[in-house]
Amino acid sequence: MTNNDPRSSSRYQTPAAIREESFQRGLRGLDADKVYEYLDLLADQVQATERELNDLQAENQRLSAELRRVGAALYDYEHVGDRVNAQVVEMFSQAQLVAEEMVQDVSRDARERVGQARAHEREIVQEAMNSAGQQVRSYALAAQAEMQRIMESFASNVDRLGNSPLSGDSRNGSRPGSLGSD
Repeated sequence: MTNNDPRSSSRYQTPAAIREESFQRGLRGLDADKVYEYLDLLADQVQATERELNDLQAENQRLSAELRRVGAALYDYEHVGDRVNAQVVEMFSQAQLVAEEMVQDVSRDARERVGQARAHEREIVQEAMNSAGQQVRSYALAAQAEMQRIMESFASNVDRLGNSPLSGDSRNGSRPGSLGSD
């Protein structure tokens, strides 16, 4: 039938090979124009399929390259995410340590300030006591001085009264405190 029998050949037929295929004529024979028309149609279909296959292979290569690129980016993002997570954990740990140190510092400062305030309170109370004691002593000294002055004034008045004749005893010339004998 053909010089390349498709049933006996397992190799792929190119569109050009299909177009160049020739057939032997039999008694009644085939309509050669229809056979060649059919072969042209098959060759066109094979050629279109080859173009589509080539386009699909190119697209496949492009998509494979894109997949590799996206896979690499994803790998990087996953590792960046792991690194970021590790950094976030580290930052939180550091922040917690800093916060604990700050609490300790504030507590220590508060204890120091309370101690200083208590010492200052004791100083103020002591100064107030000293001042009050000085005021009391000053008041006591003033009162003692006033009492001394009053006593001296009283003694002076008593002496003056003792030296002056009494209004009822002015006749006998006796002094108060004397019994009439000189």
